[in-house]
Amino acid sequence: MAIKSHSATTHWAVIVGIDYYPEPKHKCLKGCVRDATTVKLFLETGEPNANIAVLTATAPTDPSFGRPSEEPEVWPTYENFISSLRRVIDMAKSGDFVYIHYSGHGARFSGLAQSELALVLLSEDGRGSRYLRGQTLAMALHKMVEEGIRVTLVLDCCFSGSVVRNSDWHGFDVRCIDYNPIFDAASLQEHSAGLFDVASTLRDSSMEKDWLLSPDGYGILSACAPQEYAYEIEIGNETRGALTYSLLDALSTLRNRGTELTHQSIHEHLSTRFHVSWPRQTPMRYGNENFAFFGNSLLPPDNAFVPIYKTEDDQLCLRAGHIHGVCEGDEYAVYPFDTPEHAQNQEEKALLNVRVNTARVFESELIAIDPTSALQFQMGWKAKPLTSLSPRCIPVKLPASISGNGQLEEIAKGLSFVRLFTEYQTEEPCIFNVIINEHDEYEVVDALHDKVPCVPNISCSSDGSTKALVEVLQHLATFKYFEGVMNRLSSLSFEESFKLTPKIPAGESGAFHVMHDTKWEFTVENSSNKPLYLAIFDFAPSWRIKNLVSGSGGGGYKIIPPRNEGMDSRRVIIGLRMKVPEFLQNCGKGRCEDIIKVFITSKPTFFPLMVLPEISRTADSVFRDIHSGDGLSAFLSTLTTGFRGQDEDAWATQNFIIRTVLE
Repeated sequence: MAIKSHSATTHWAVIVGIDYYPEPKHKCLKGCVRDATTVKLFLETGEPNANIAVLTATAPTDPSFGRPSEEPEVWPTYENFISSLRRVIDMAKSGDFVYIHYSGHGARFSGLAQSELALVLLSEDGRGSRYLRGQTLAMALHKMVEEGIRVTLVLDCCFSGSVVRNSDWHGFDVRCIDYNPIFDAASLQEHSAGLFDVASTLRDSSMEKDWLLSPDGYGILSACAPQEYAYEIEIGNETRGALTYSLLDALSTLRNRGTELTHQSIHEHLSTRFHVSWPRQTPMRYGNENFAFFGNSLLPPDNAFVPIYKTEDDQLCLRAGHIHGVCEGDEYAVYPFDTPEHAQNQEEKALLNVRVNTARVFESELIAIDPTSALQFQMGWKAKPLTSLSPRCIPVKLPASISGNGQLEEIAKGLSFVRLFTEYQTEEPCIFNVIINEHDEYEVVDALHDKVPCVPNISCSSDGSTKALVEVLQHLATFKYFEGVMNRLSSLSFEESFKLTPKIPAGESGAFHVMHDTKWEFTVENSSNKPLYLAIFDFAPSWRIKNLVSGSGGGGYKIIPPRNEGMDSRRVIIGLRMKVPEFLQNCGKGRCEDIIKVFITSKPTFFPLMVLPEISRTADSVFRDIHSGDGLSAFLSTLTTGFRGQDEDAWATQNFIIRTVLE
């Protein structure tokens, strides 16, 4: 086994590439060993002291040989792979980094209550195949995470459970293979015996859930969605895995610049790249969205960039549309792929500024503001919002004493979610009102002039108090704006293709009442013959908006499979554990209210802009949180205007009010 050792090792890798499969021989691949060698070279270049185990199987020159051409100790057998994982678990320390890469065939077990996934390895003698069941791999990952090891897993294979024969995609190999129970017999015995010392509850879970048990400790990139196939592609005269090639190309660009991006940002870049050049498969991401590749967790980005791409007819497109709050006339600054995500590191100027010319459901067409710009488009460009045009704003009433100082008007210029009025300009009730209390502080109250909970007061005499006030109002308005987003003209046929059903009925007020630290569940049914995509957001008492799918270790969305032949629908149960936040309990409050907002879309859709941190709870922290990256001004929407979605570009949303009470 090709292993490099060093006493100060902090980075470990297990890399598998399998071209040669003895059974069936017509399913041998061409690019997996090359994937493994290029991944090894990339890791060694960046981490010379990394401890790397490489297991490969190359087809023998003489087909009658019946075994890989490598020496047996580096064959990707079940035994060698398990031994490599155990070695990492035994030797790596808390805080170390582990990278696991698999390029080869995948299989999915059918005919079970819940499908299970497997990697297709070789038998010990190299003359047959053997499955590594998904649950076994999950147990190994879980053991590493339990010991404080940071894990990155890349799977360049598919788990479709079928072989594509007589495919229309001539010249491309598919990395999936039919399930064979003969290969699985030994794996079942060792799986039931338990190869890794983890809780029995883990062994009873399904693989797709197992990977999501400890999302903070790992990051996973997989080649395709469950209903898709993973392909090999021709690059020059070489065959490569589509995911591995694109991933290494992106990481090499970042390394040359000395830039680190999160798994989420890399995944969005890969998704855009595949969308343009290889739409047959959609890369998926699971685990910690702020993981760095083969490294530490990163802080969440200060600014939400949106990928852009160019079509074959030279049309520049933004991967965001009506559903994300984009409207015609919005302006964006364009940056290269390797631009850092944090404001303090963004020293370079934008490449050019663009304007939304046509906004569609999920994407928008862009034009250059300066028509003389002659820049050549590069794959990976991304855009940051500059200005936006919103037909609907949240009105906020201010006392007349602070409306005429000029500074407020300058700071509030261009705010899209907030429209500021003085008490003399409107007599209409406003959802938010600013008063000056007896302590000479700005205080935000509601329409009944009750203090808005969890919002700090700001001293009127503090330096920067006006800017801090506007920052708070913008945060509140952004929150309320997206809480109210809905598609009032959704396609009827799309609405009839799914059903969201809470497990318990709502109360008379329409809210759902649950006890602290218990689950609230709902069922999603897909009665169509196409997959649907689910994004779930929590609008929390702390004025935070969180993507729950991403936060629990999934990607930006959850796939609801289409109905199977002979079935009326496919059901997926979603469970959310509800709690009264500690900061409310510390204030003596024993109840809270969350809004759970569910988006259902007909296409895979990311929502990078629809996320907010908790609002600062003290005036001092409000001042610290103000930064130059004006990300909130991007949260604009025309979702409630007259757009009727077609089934191919359709979406809908539903809100659930959850009231949680301490015992």
